[in-house]
Amino acid sequence: MCTEDHGILPDIHAAGLGEIEREWLYLLRLHCTSYEHNRVDGLDSAISHAENRFGADLGPGIAARIAVLVRAMRTERYGTFGYLSPHCPVCRQRITEDEWDLVALMRAGCQGDRSGIADAAAHFARRPEAPVLAGAAARFGMTAAALGRPETRVAAGGAMLH
Repeated sequence: MCTEDHGILPDIHAAGLGEIEREWLYLLRLHCTSYEHNRVDGLDSAISHAENRFGADLGPGIAARIAVLVRAMRTERYGTFGYLSPHCPVCRQRITEDEWDLVALMRAGCQGDRSGIADAAAHFARRPEAPVLAGAAARFGMTAAALGRPETRVAAGGAMLH
C-alpha cells in the first residue's frame, strides 16, 4: 500500500466520476506505470482488465485507445503528469488534477464535439493547440461510444483472447 498521504486530493466519488470513468482511470494508471517503469506488464494488465470488463471484442480496443492518449500526451503536453498507483487501495480512491484533466479530455472525446475536444486537449496540454491529443481523444471517443450501444455490450464471462 502507498505510504503517501493523498488526503488533499479529491475523492473519485466526490469528483463525480462514473463507473466507466473510474475504469478508464484505472486503465490509464496501468499504462502510466508501464511507461514509468519501462515494463510491459502494465500494458498487459490493462488489456486483460479491459478484456474482463468490456469483453474480448471491445476491451482491447479501449485499452489501446487509452495507450494512444498516453503517447499523445507524451508528445504534446508541457510539464509533468502526476498519476496515482493503480495497485494501492488508498490511491484508487483519489484522483490527481492531471488525471482529472485527462478524464475530462476523454469525456470530450466521447461527446464528439470537435471544438470541445480541441479546447479540452489544449487545456490538458497547456498550450494553445494540441492536434495530436485532440485526434487521439476523438478516436478514443468513437471507440468508447461502442460500449454504450446495447448491441455491442458483452456480458462478463464471454470469450477472452487468453
